[in-house]
Amino acid sequence: MPDRIITLATLTYMRAQLLCAALESEGIECFMTHMNMIKEGPGGVKVNIRELDADKAIIIFERFKNAFGQEKQRALDYMKSIRRILVPVDFSAYSENAAYYALHLASRLKADIKLINAYMDPMTTPQSYLESYTYQVDLDKIIQEVEQETQNSLNALVLKLKEKVKKDKILGVDISYDMVKGNAVGVLSGMVDEYKPGMVVMGTRGSKLEGLRSFGSVTAQVINKLHIPVLAVPFDYDSLKQVGPKRVLYATDFDSTDYSALRKLVSLVRPFKARIYCVHVAIENTEEVDELHMRKIKSYIYDNLGEHNVECGLLESIDLQKGLEEFIIEKKIDVLALTTHKRSLFERLFKPSITKRFLFQTHIPLFVFQARP
Repeated sequence: MPDRIITLATLTYMRAQLLCAALESEGIECFMTHMNMIKEGPGGVKVNIRELDADKAIIIFERFKNAFGQEKQRALDYMKSIRRILVPVDFSAYSENAAYYALHLASRLKADIKLINAYMDPMTTPQSYLESYTYQVDLDKIIQEVEQETQNSLNALVLKLKEKVKKDKILGVDISYDMVKGNAVGVLSGMVDEYKPGMVVMGTRGSKLEGLRSFGSVTAQVINKLHIPVLAVPFDYDSLKQVGPKRVLYATDFDSTDYSALRKLVSLVRPFKARIYCVHVAIENTEEVDELHMRKIKSYIYDNLGEHNVECGLLESIDLQKGLEEFIIEKKIDVLALTTHKRSLFERLFKPSITKRFLFQTHIPLFVFQARP
């Protein structure tokens, strides 16, 4: 059963942004609608919340109306924090490609970007790695060399991105970097807690990996580990030529987590004026029930999210992945969005999820939302 959405306040665009930041900093999910109103006007942008959060939200709103000084600054700081994109890089071609994709998103979302590299600690690396240092006993020097090489590579990538910023006359985007010694997944998880980004954008080797080998992928581990959306950019997607997202496919399995994911997805792609296709692949004879579920989702998107550039429908196919792939080609989809679901250990080991299968076979970016009702 979807959450009932109510409007907490109707404000100017800037004040609506600040109120959303204040609410989200207190753990209350919210989103804005009617943002096509004149931003400098006296009002018109609606701040919407789940009805079950109303009591707490009203208290925060009353405090917000009288806020000044430090209280307002906290909202400003939080609003800036959710406009952050974290990009893990290992200096491969596909991680650099993801960095350019993140820059494109940031230019429209007015977000900041932080590059993060988890570099190897020679002290904890298997001996095979150290064979080239057979006659070198000064491990401190080895560590310094690794750190210096990592920093040089980060500086070079930041320079490339800033040249792109200058060339395209991009405003309002700050690019920084950090390097942390340790395991890639652990480092990224820690940086998410510290930096508090709105999403992670990372590269993947895409269709070069398939089947059981996918379980060893850092990208798949990151998706399972993190609690924020992850956008995976395949190695063969040309981020430098992208103009979207313009056509986004959200694949639904009629799960209660769809509504939360759709709220986030609509907010993200709205600045791009993207068309959203919400599709369910019917692989069993459940057409009447599926149509009922789809009408409910469509009504929710129209009535609660205020988004009308949406097309909802059912696909009949005996193969879930093939059905979606054919739809992607037909509609020229440039981003595929999915939600993770909790699966039994047996299923995870012996039946790779649709998310993982697409992660290693899709040729367009895959946007994964973590399951949350």
